Amino acid sequence: MIRQLLVIAAASAAGSALAAMPVFVATCPTDINVDAGRSGVVYINGQNARVKKYDDNAYDFKAGYITISVTNNPGRAPDVLYTGKGRANGVCTVTGFENASGAGAAGGQPAHAGGTATGSIPCAQTKGQPMGQCPFSVERAGQGTATLTVSLPDGRKRSIFFEKGKAIAADLSQADGDMTFKASKEADLFRIRAGHERYEVPEAAIFGG
Repeated sequence: MIRQLLVIAAASAAGSALAAMPVFVATCPTDINVDAGRSGVVYINGQNARVKKYDDNAYDFKAGYITISVTNNPGRAPDVLYTGKGRANGVCTVTGFENASGAGAAGGQPAHAGGTATGSIPCAQTKGQPMGQCPFSVERAGQGTATLTVSLPDGRKRSIFFEKGKAIAADLSQADGDMTFKASKEADLFRIRAGHERYEVPEAAIFGG
């Protein structure tokens, strides 16, 4: 039923121009996080998802028992629905997206690069701890420059700084016991170590929508 509704909505969308696969980050009920990046690679809770295209405006992303159904809306946020374990389903919240129509975009950057957003990212507070989910907020200056603030399970906050699309530092101090900062990027996912903490940050959270 969800797929039928999405296809009908896509078919009735105004305009005949071809639409690219939407670029966005979203959160869904039951701690589901979706990162659809510019390269066409999609992550669901950090797992590489299979992509099924129905037409230029309708897609399914699948990883494990989770299916994310997406309707592209050029010029505005896509419609994102999920189907999970036991066929639980509902509406996801898009926390950042790129304008698929490209209107107003400059230099290949998102049309709405600045601003703020909130969501959750995979995180671990101590060495050897399994990754969980941590709430975050991000303040974007545009062009890949942003400050991401993560709320840790013990109530502390960690700020991670990005400049021109690169993770460059975190607000570590001697009180943290380890001031090491390392960052790498795989496809559209930043993997960050700040002291004993680990984070996985989708690119769309930094470039925004």
